[in-house]
Amino acid sequence: MNRRSFLGALAAMGAACAFPMQLYAGEQRLPKGMVTFVFDDGIVTNYTYSLPILKKRGQLATAAIVVNRMLSGNSDYMSLDQVRELEKSGWEIASHSMTHSRPVQIPKTLEQEVITGWRLDENDPDHYQAQYDYDRVAALFQDGKPLKEVENLEQLRATPGTYWLDLTIAELHVHPFRSGDPATLGIRAGSYQREMEDSKRILTELGFKVDTYVAPHNYWTDDVEVISRRYYSRACTGRDSDNRPGSFDPFAIKRFMVHTKDSAQSLIRIIKDHSLEHGGWVVFCFHGVGENIGWEPYPAESLDAVCAFVDEQKIPVVTAREGAKLMDDLKKQQTAAQSKSIMKKGS
Repeated sequence: MNRRSFLGALAAMGAACAFPMQLYAGEQRLPKGMVTFVFDDGIVTNYTYSLPILKKRGQLATAAIVVNRMLSGNSDYMSLDQVRELEKSGWEIASHSMTHSRPVQIPKTLEQEVITGWRLDENDPDHYQAQYDYDRVAALFQDGKPLKEVENLEQLRATPGTYWLDLTIAELHVHPFRSGDPATLGIRAGSYQREMEDSKRILTELGFKVDTYVAPHNYWTDDVEVISRRYYSRACTGRDSDNRPGSFDPFAIKRFMVHTKDSAQSLIRIIKDHSLEHGGWVVFCFHGVGENIGWEPYPAESLDAVCAFVDEQKIPVVTAREGAKLMDDLKKQQTAAQSKSIMKKGS
């Protein structure tokens, strides 16, 4: 079944069960499963290599974008125009946070952003410092205005509106926009919740449709999931497993991590074992492709071989958004069928 027919049947599923499904041990499944390619971090090689490889076979993917990297001007990452071209080609654009921080590296919630305990440097009336409980500053604000990071105390003292984190003694130094009582500085550190909220807001303001969150470093806990539900419809994590309708959780979409040394045959084996044999939804987590840029870059010829196999086997290739919607529909149908069966037994 080609992509157009597959998605057409997906749209018709709810009313007439038009999509060809099979029932195995009480569980609905897709005859050949599904495959999704998710490319994390917004590496530029996803535009120069991944896009052409998938495009020649009519296949699409999901690009997980780190907003600050996309807007940084760093040529290792896709530019705004390149990401827009991916979406115009049919790719899904997902949020991968603002700075790619883990929730244990920075404050987790908006309520935890306030920094207290500021004290004035006796030798410098414009220099404040305080103990800092985290090992990274994703962002720092005074009265809602961002402060700029500098490399040392000399630069800090010379420039208002700056900060420097001394990791050796876990101390944060600030040269604020305005001085005064240390207790009234109004300084906040960007939280993981803000990363989720701001990345979606900025991507949306730039014209992208964004409702999928891809967890940086695949770090995912129950409390982080609770936060994500405020802003997104689904979330991709890790766990090296496939997704099945009966146990599907849209806020814990499982992915197989792809490493540089993984052969095309090893990925094809995953597809055979989980998609073709069991009708599961296989989601791969890639980073860079074709060049030594980014974490665990994958050879372009190996990606091409995997895509060729999927095409030859006529396995549906979907974005994370499309796959999650189908899994939800299958799960609802399975639950309804089971409820109906229980009612018949009880009558």
